[in-house]
Amino acid sequence: MLPGALCGLDEPVPTTIRFVEVCVPLKTGPGSALFLFMTEDREHWDDYLQILSVIMKSVSADEASADEVPVDEVPADEVPEVPRGEGASRRP
Repeated sequence: MLPGALCGLDEPVPTTIRFVEVCVPLKTGPGSALFLFMTEDREHWDDYLQILSVIMKSVSADEASADEVPVDEVPADEVPEVPRGEGASRRP
C-alpha cells in the first residue's frame, strides 16, 4: 500500500511493485553492501533487471586492477538501453 498522504489522500492506495534486493558480503570484515531496486513499471521489468545485472557485475570487493575498464569508458553498444518515460530526455 502506498501511503495516501503521498497522493494527497487520507487512505492508503493499493499498488503493485516489483522488487529485487542483492546483498554483497564485504571482504574487509563483518557487514555487507545492500542494493535495492523497486518499481511500479512492470512493463519494463526485464529491461531494469538487465541494467541491474550490468551494475552488479561491476561490483567487487577487490581493488581495481590496471586492466579493468572504468564504467564511464564502457563502449556504448555494450550498455543496455534504459527505458524512458514520455518526454524524458536522452543523453547524447
